[in-house]
Amino acid sequence: MKDKQLHSVPIVDSTRRPLGVLLARDALETLLASVEYEEALLKDYIMRIGFL
Repeated sequence: MKDKQLHSVPIVDSTRRPLGVLLARDALETLLASVEYEEALLKDYIMRIGFL
């Protein structure tokens, strides 16, 4: 998406029927949430919280 400067891409099924649109902003928010969750798990592990 970044290389082609797209802000959204269509999502289609195997028969090329449209299912929806993926917005770059939504994709980035999902990736950020995943990274934040992983960071929290690592902090908990390092601090030995919840891993006794």
